[in-house]
Amino acid sequence: MEKKNLFVGSSHTCMENFSNITKWKILLLEHGVKYSDPEMFNSIDNIDQYKTKNSNVELSLDDFQVFDVSKKITRIPAEILIIDGDRTSLTKLRFNANSPIEIIGVAGDKLNLSYNGKLVDDVSISLVKHNNVLAQNIPTSDGRLRQIKDYVGIVGLNRITALFYDGCYNWNIGKNCKFCDLHPRREDEEVAIPSMNTLKKYGMSIEKWWNSQKDVFKNNLKYSLGKVLTENDLEKIYLYFMAGNCKTNTQTWDIAEETIASLRPQIDIGKYPNYLNIAPHDNTERLKRLKDLGIKQVQYNLEVVGANRFAETCPGKMPYQKFENKLFEAVDIFGHGNVRSNFVFGLTPENEMLEYAEYCAEHGVVMDYSVFQPKKNTQFANKPAPSFDSVINFSTNLVKIYKKHNLKPIFDSNGSRSSIINEMYEEINK
Repeated sequence: MEKKNLFVGSSHTCMENFSNITKWKILLLEHGVKYSDPEMFNSIDNIDQYKTKNSNVELSLDDFQVFDVSKKITRIPAEILIIDGDRTSLTKLRFNANSPIEIIGVAGDKLNLSYNGKLVDDVSISLVKHNNVLAQNIPTSDGRLRQIKDYVGIVGLNRITALFYDGCYNWNIGKNCKFCDLHPRREDEEVAIPSMNTLKKYGMSIEKWWNSQKDVFKNNLKYSLGKVLTENDLEKIYLYFMAGNCKTNTQTWDIAEETIASLRPQIDIGKYPNYLNIAPHDNTERLKRLKDLGIKQVQYNLEVVGANRFAETCPGKMPYQKFENKLFEAVDIFGHGNVRSNFVFGLTPENEMLEYAEYCAEHGVVMDYSVFQPKKNTQFANKPAPSFDSVINFSTNLVKIYKKHNLKPIFDSNGSRSSIINEMYEEINK
């Protein structure tokens, strides 16, 4: 297969101004990948040590429960690492049968890719291993066999994540955000943390559901997070706490505050860069308490710009103007640059996104973004991903807004999987 610079003569604008890592991350986000052999990852003996996912998810939403009911599991890499010299960047993958990027082979943890039939040789691409600490067993108060990975995850190479519960109430009632694929569990898969799929068992009462499970959950989470923070070889750590929506934002914040407070006696979360990704607060006193517990930044995700677009895209979230007011209100507590909102780039026109990013920045709110990717089992499965050039142009201008207002990207290139803002922030006006 021919080897050459794949970007010579490219129609993409400004290619020469950015690193190979940035170029390939955008292309992978834009196109996804296909496979010369769909079964290649099923047949690798040691594939369990790497981060993979099922490309054949079939979603079932019935009777307030959401499951993956697929009959066949076809493994594909969930994340890959792009390497160019001493620089690395991580991206997640999606399967796209029409992608010009094809995985044509695997050698150890290295992937061989082609782009429009030409071998990719200007960067190295590798699978991402699970961190060994996640496989440790934990002592449980209920006597059940659990592992640290049941309670704590590591996204990318350094983003340590903790979910307060599995699922999102808006999904269970059919009012999910239309781009979100939820990552549903299989019906026969046991979930260690509280799951929204069991709400009906408790008469749809969030309070009964939470109170029946919270003690075991909080103890196991505290143990697991403590182990991950003390037994790792990570050069950088970002702590990321997350919660999908409950029926009300007060219920969501009750759970978040109680859980974080339970960690605090043994774990000083304020030692690390940390974020709480959650529905907007119910009152500002809550924000003050969470800040006192060590939370440094909060993130409320608006996803799109404009009240009508928001109501159409995210029918389960609170009204747009109220949501926006909550973002600005949170800045009064956490300070300039410590309140964030993620947007899905590709669902709002670029010029509107940039105007709103400036507006947010003027109010001390950081606009983060994820590149839209059409996902199976969502209402937006047939929408196109934004083009390479639009991602470059938007990111370039967003970096300018960041630097003008003294704002920083979230995480870094090895913890942010679906944005190139960290890469661009490094490369523009060094």
